[in-house]
Amino acid sequence: MIDNYKKLDFNKITPLAGIAGCLIIGFGLITSASHYTRSIAYSPRNHFISELGLPEASTMANVFNYCVNMGGVLLMVFLYGLGNYLHKTPLARYAKGIGIIAALSFSFIGYYTADTWVAHKNVTAVFFTGAMVSISLFSYCILENEYSRIHQFISVLGFSIVIIFITALVWPKALMVQYVNQSPEFVRPDLWGLTVLEWTYCLLIGFWILSVSADMVYVLSKEE
Repeated sequence: MIDNYKKLDFNKITPLAGIAGCLIIGFGLITSASHYTRSIAYSPRNHFISELGLPEASTMANVFNYCVNMGGVLLMVFLYGLGNYLHKTPLARYAKGIGIIAALSFSFIGYYTADTWVAHKNVTAVFFTGAMVSISLFSYCILENEYSRIHQFISVLGFSIVIIFITALVWPKALMVQYVNQSPEFVRPDLWGLTVLEWTYCLLIGFWILSVSADMVYVLSKEE
């Protein structure tokens, strides 16, 4: 078994895991959103992603949650492989470790949905914090590591994601507090800046993973 493990080419498995993880998560998002049952139709304009995991909000919430579980595991494989691929950059070790913790926390989001608010908030905080640190470190590694031959545009994309996330952190939260506390004063706006920002940086994280994966496939194909 150990010999078989050593024979695994993680450079080839890594982009496949990244692409598969994103596709599975995307499938869960679309499936749950298209079966949303609340009076107001689901839209990224004014709904949080976590609402897709609520059984009382979507008849396909379980599909979304299972996809998050599976997608998180695949992203752990992706981040492990990417760290190994960038092994000549010392920071890649830290990026890999933090990224794996973030992906594991992401997988737990499928278990701790928004109706278990405290646990959901905690695993979500670990995921997003870890993801931003990991993406920042990996983006810096890609920028500085010519050996990887990954396009430096991906570094720019990674740093842009972090900037958008920081913007969301400092965005006014009064409306979100009303939403979380189920306040009678809460009225969902037609356009909610906080949900738009969340969707933006989450989709860009997926695009970053797909871009890294596609670039790795291209680079590795040139080496054969």
